[in-house]
Amino acid sequence: MWCAPLFVAARRRAFSGAALAFLLLLSASGPGLRAQRPLPDQDILQYLGQTSTWYRNVATVVRSPADSTESVLAGPLRQSSIETVRLAFEFARAQAAIPQAVTTDGPPPDASRSRTLAQSAATAAQRVEQAQAQLDRLNLQLQTAAGATRIRLQALRDEVTSEANFAKARRDALRTLIGFLSVPDEGGLAAKIAALERAIPEASPSQKTSAEPAPGARLSAAQDFHPESSGIVGLTAEVFSVSQRMSRLTRLAEETDTLRQTAEKLRAPLRSALRDVIRRGDAVAQLPESSNVEALNAQRKEIDALLARFKQLSASSVPLSEQSAQINASRGRIVEWRRVLGERYNSSLRYLLLRIGMLAVSLLVIFGLSEVARRATMRYVQDLRRRRQFLVLRRVVAGCAVALLVAMSFVTEFGSLATFAGFSAAGIAVAMQSVLVSVVAYFFLVGRWGVRAGDRVTVSGVTGEVADVGLFRLYLLELGGSGPALRPTGRIVVFPNAVFFQPSAMFKQLPGFDYVWRAVTIKFPARVDYGQLERQLLSAVEAIWAEYREIVERQHGNVQSSLLLHSESPRPESRLRFIDAGMEITIRYPVEIRRVAEIDDRITREVVRLVEADPALADKDGATFKIESVAG
Repeated sequence: MWCAPLFVAARRRAFSGAALAFLLLLSASGPGLRAQRPLPDQDILQYLGQTSTWYRNVATVVRSPADSTESVLAGPLRQSSIETVRLAFEFARAQAAIPQAVTTDGPPPDASRSRTLAQSAATAAQRVEQAQAQLDRLNLQLQTAAGATRIRLQALRDEVTSEANFAKARRDALRTLIGFLSVPDEGGLAAKIAALERAIPEASPSQKTSAEPAPGARLSAAQDFHPESSGIVGLTAEVFSVSQRMSRLTRLAEETDTLRQTAEKLRAPLRSALRDVIRRGDAVAQLPESSNVEALNAQRKEIDALLARFKQLSASSVPLSEQSAQINASRGRIVEWRRVLGERYNSSLRYLLLRIGMLAVSLLVIFGLSEVARRATMRYVQDLRRRRQFLVLRRVVAGCAVALLVAMSFVTEFGSLATFAGFSAAGIAVAMQSVLVSVVAYFFLVGRWGVRAGDRVTVSGVTGEVADVGLFRLYLLELGGSGPALRPTGRIVVFPNAVFFQPSAMFKQLPGFDYVWRAVTIKFPARVDYGQLERQLLSAVEAIWAEYREIVERQHGNVQSSLLLHSESPRPESRLRFIDAGMEITIRYPVEIRRVAEIDDRITREVVRLVEADPALADKDGATFKIESVAG
């Protein structure tokens, strides 16, 4: 018989409580004891609901680790949380196996706890609605936000989403628990525990050996963040993201502490009941020997009852003790995870401040050098045209340097930036082809052989003086009239700089070359003394030429020096040839552009005087003449 050792032990006067407890643990089975359950049903169900809510919050946190380090920390935390909730249900099932004493005159169940749960559920539902409304407002603001404001709103939206998930998990758990507590007691505590357990499949004993996916599977999907190679945008997003995850882990650590305190409160009645069983065993062991069979049978039955009671309490106490160890382990992993995130937050924030500081210093250096270049240009470059070119070049270089520096400071993935820039440049080149060609032509126009304000040019058949050369357009003061004696018409003609690359020719007077060649031609009969007429005409033209000869020769010398070319000095020339009507004399001479009309008038008067003085030229079949521009 399994009870023979107990009869022998009961008959001994020195039988100790420790030995009795040891023998009770060695027994395999025994009759049940119909005694009151040490914990109320509502305390057990509320504890299961609290554990379930904590588990869902842990699952929310470990669902998507940011990188390989968090994946390593998330795996053990998930395993310990599963073990914690499984032990909680094992404890509850052991408690449900203890019969509940029924009394007819006892007080009714306490309804204050149910009311508290209902109030908590209502508060959680209200928080869910507030979080969802705030989330909707943030989504509307994100549609029009840009730059740093958009980054801040995205981080705030992620944090509000996390809070909403926490609130929803708490609301659902409280509603489930209230539903189980409010239904009629169909099947008792065990049925309610089974219903709660079905809501968490991981807590089922059949799922005890199911493992979390190997960390390596997550490592392949998770990408490590490297703050030393990230831009300001990436660092700002990382700082907000890490701060959000740290806040969630802080709340989760607080919930873990609350769960641990609740578990300790539940263990207190169990420890008290176990001490009562041990004390009762000690008392039974101290009973004097008796030869009465009935007394021995009563003593045996009491020992069997104590054995059954001890087994029931141990079945509840052991899972709760193991669960406390798992809760402590989970809290340690949460604290370790938060410590790792704290180090990452400090590192990302340090690199972010360093990037911003470097950007500010670099911008100050660029603007300082640009200001130095501007002052040097204004002081040392006296030519207004060259000064303007240097100032435009300074602005272009400074703008490109600032744009490149800002892009390098803000962007993390330079490969993606290069691809985006390539496609963008291709699209811009097609859409703004004329504008870009005009910009390129500007640098040709302001070059050595370009144009400057005051130059006389002919573009697409329009002659005028250059009023201004812009980055995109060329402005001409239109000149009208015939020949070189042109006058301003009062109109400004605007051409895009791209006209410089068109097939139509563009004519420009050489810088410092302010004279043109004119020719006076006289046709006369063969009977006229051509030698004397040629000498007279040439003498008249040379007399007028002598007035501005030095000016034209100086301009000619300047052009030769700038072009490194050699040509004869300009002077009046005479040419004689035969024609059908007789002979023709052509006198070619240079003349200043601004004095063309004056010189033509004076030469015309001299020719008329010579013709009228010679009867052979003055008759009706005499000489005819004209003055025209000719090529040099």
